[in-house]
Amino acid sequence: MPPPIKLFSSVPSSSKPKKLPVEPLPSSFSEPQAKKAVDALLKHHEKVSAQKEEEELLPKEENVWLVVNTKRGSTRKGAMPVRIQLPHPPLPPPPTTSICLLSKSPQREYKDLLSNKNIKFISRVVGVEKLKGKFKPFEPRRELMRDHEIFLCDERVLTLMPGLLGKMFFEAKKQPIPVNLNRKDLKAELGRAIASTYFHPSTGTSYSIRIATPSSSSPSQILENLLASIPSVISNIPEGWSNVLSVGIKTNTSVMLPIWNAKLEGRFDKSAAQNGKDVEMEVEVPEEPVAANKKSEKEKEKKKVSAPVEEKREKKKSSTIGSANVARKAKGEVIGTPKVKKTVKKGVKA
Repeated sequence: MPPPIKLFSSVPSSSKPKKLPVEPLPSSFSEPQAKKAVDALLKHHEKVSAQKEEEELLPKEENVWLVVNTKRGSTRKGAMPVRIQLPHPPLPPPPTTSICLLSKSPQREYKDLLSNKNIKFISRVVGVEKLKGKFKPFEPRRELMRDHEIFLCDERVLTLMPGLLGKMFFEAKKQPIPVNLNRKDLKAELGRAIASTYFHPSTGTSYSIRIATPSSSSPSQILENLLASIPSVISNIPEGWSNVLSVGIKTNTSVMLPIWNAKLEGRFDKSAAQNGKDVEMEVEVPEEPVAANKKSEKEKEKKKVSAPVEEKREKKKSSTIGSANVARKAKGEVIGTPKVKKTVKKGVKA
């Protein structure tokens, strides 16, 4: 007999994302160009960081980001990010990088779990009840965001995070990373989550993926992470390389340095590029001058005919002329004219 079919899985679907085939690099992709871009970006970062050390007391740490621009947006959007394994960790190891774990309530249960598993690289544990109470105001949530660089989240409460954390976490690229706290080897599960980078599906036409930190990564490590992340990122973009407009790298404050660009022919017109047909444009044809002259002559004849007719018409008198006198007469008929008393001056006797 065939084995029974499992209709429902005991493991949440969020922990088993669909593995898409990795898109290989196209023949037009140049690794020497990528190396030049990495070297130029690091030189620029050294100049900017030296200037910030003189002007700022505690300058913020910057990261290297892979930027992929597409021709068309996607309709797919979800809170579940796609994990991408890198040869080297994109962030410095703890305790240099502060990590916060968002768990179910009560949070004391998960603090005890971490201590029993001898996991010491988690800086703080915050439960859902604390997010609804203590961290509900804006200022406490902003302080929580600034105090930690990575936010791990129990995948069972991941869908609650957008409403509890707010858009500030997503604008700062600090989206919570889902982890499975029911794993036997919990330390390895949390370690893999910290050492990986993530692709966040969106409906826009630009994607940013963190691949390295200049202060803790060498140029060769950054290049290895870059070449390893590009195929995995492109495989999660609808239509793959045919929908990619450009690929580049940047830091938090720099401009994007291009690594690869799509061809100009048929760059945005998908239908024309597939069918190989030229697009015809409609052109408005101006009217001939002869037709315009005929119209002007007809208008002149109409004016000549209508001129004597207007002269014969008698001008109507305005109905408002003498309206005041008519109103007085009507008022007198109704009310009556007031009698004027005549005053006779008496003569003074001598």
